[in-house]
Parts: sequence; C-alpha cells; structure tokens
Amino acid sequence: MRRGERAAGLAALALTGAGAVLLAAAILLELGGISLQAELWTAAGAGAAFLLALAGPAATGARRFAGRGRLLAAAGISALIAVAALWQGSVRPDPEVLLLLIPVALLFATAGLALREAAVERRRAWIDQARWRLDGAEAERRRWARDLHDDTLQALAAVQVLLATPGGAEAAREIVGGQIQSLRRIIAQMRPLALDALGLAAALEDLARHARDRDGLDVEAAVDGLPRLPAAAESAVYRIVQEALTNAVRHAGAARVRIEAGPRGPDLRVVVRDDGCGPPAGGFTAGHGLHGMRERAELLGAQLHVAAAGSRGTEVRLDLPVPGI
Repeated sequence: MRRGERAAGLAALALTGAGAVLLAAAILLELGGISLQAELWTAAGAGAAFLLALAGPAATGARRFAGRGRLLAAAGISALIAVAALWQGSVRPDPEVLLLLIPVALLFATAGLALREAAVERRRAWIDQARWRLDGAEAERRRWARDLHDDTLQALAAVQVLLATPGGAEAAREIVGGQIQSLRRIIAQMRPLALDALGLAAALEDLARHARDRDGLDVEAAVDGLPRLPAAAESAVYRIVQEALTNAVRHAGAARVRIEAGPRGPDLRVVVRDDGCGPPAGGFTAGHGLHGMRERAELLGAQLHVAAAGSRGTEVRLDLPVPGI
C-alpha cells in the first residue's frame, strides 16, 4: 500500500473511532435527558464523522460493501438522534422538522442496499472458490487418469502379450519394474510419503530430485533447517511449491529453478524462482493453478506474491506467519 493510501486509511479509521465515541455520548445524553443541545451537536458530529470516513480507501469485494453499509447505518442512527433532539428542543414543534427524516431514511435504505450487496459478493466469492476447488480437483483426476491410461494400462497390456510369448518373462519383469516406479510417482503426487515421515524440508528436496529426474530440470533446493509445521501447513506449502515447479516446466519453459525456504523475521519465507519466459502478457489463467495457490495461502493466513523475476523468469514468494520461529 502506498504512503498516501495508508495515511487515508488511518484517517478513515480515526474518523470511524471518533464517530463511534460521539454516537455513544449522544445515546447517553438521550437516555439521561441531560442537554438536548449537547445531544443535537454530538449526534450531528457523529454522523459527519461517519460520512467523512466513507471517503477513505475501501477494501475490495464483500468487505467494501459491508464496511460502507455499517458506516451508513451508523450515520443514519446519528442523524435520527439529532432530529429527535431538534424536535424535542423546539419550543413549538415544527412539523417541517420531520422532513429531515427523509435523508435519514435514505441513509438507512442505502445502508441496507450496501449490506445486501455485501451478502451477494460473499456468495459470489464462495461460488468462485468452490469452482476453483472443483476445477483443481478435476484437473488432478484427469492427470492421474491420463497417466494411468497412457502409461500403466498400456504397460500391463504389453505384459499380458509378453507373458503369452515364449521367453517374454524377462521383458515383462522389466516393464513391471518400470510401472512400480511410475505408480510410486503418482502416489507421491497424491500425498508425498516424505512429508509425513521426514517433514517439509525433506519433501521439498525429494520434489526437486523428482523434477530433475523426470523433466531434466536443473533444480536447486536450499531448504536446510526448516522447522516442523502443522501437517496442514506443510501440505499447503508443498502443494504451492509443486504447482510453481509444474508451471516452470509446462508454461514457462524454464531450464533452471531455485527453491529457497527459511525464516525471515517472524515469517517463514518460501521462494520458487525460475529462468523461464516470465508471467504471461495476458495474465495468469486457470491452467496455471494460481487460484488454488492463492486459496491455500489464504487458508494459512499467508501472503502469496507472483511476479517477474528480474528481466527473465517468474518468482513465486510465500510469506507464512509462524509464531516463535
């Protein structure tokens, strides 16, 4: 966030706090019947503070509409108290004062619309996340089905033919040995055994070794000294690095990749940097798995950054808060 936006955000937060204090004071003055004049100006000041806070930088999506809805509702309550104090303080109540209830009603109506829009945005975000999860799961199933069909089933068919041929047992044994390795690779993609047995560092080194052997990629893993994390966190970090490696091979055409992981202040920083063609000009698509990576990061309360790595390549950086690291 730029310095100007940060200052505007702090100003909006201060105005919201001041409005809340003034509104609470106006309510106490109303309940105590102490001073209608003080109640009028306190409520008016609260409403003005809430409306000025609306000019601050807004969040995105549902949070934006929900925040505006709450500020408008608070401004409406403040205005209602001010109108009530003005009515009660008149020596001869003027019916025209009641016309001030029209903007009060508009404030409440606008607040209701904003809160309704926030609910719609939350629903839309939930649907998008569910779609990303389903798309990711379906892509995984398609890849496993393709691997099993194109590799394992074809090899088993060849074994069947060889076993029916005199002297074909040795060739069949070699094919079976190769398929054992292939199935181990598929199982590792589904759930790496090293992650449960040895931890994240060993699993990332194993992932790098498989990328070197399978794809001919020059992968360097600098992950020594990683602390053990909760199982869900280790799994999410592993999947993010795995997806970044897949993108480096499939989309970026990279020849070299470096994986770094280690403490950085209160966070665990994980970086995957390749020397490929860099981020696509038209932005990332669903095929890059970026939605799934961001979703995993959000579930961990982590920050994920994907950007160009200098003049060439892509850098995926994950900053994961780890208490006591």
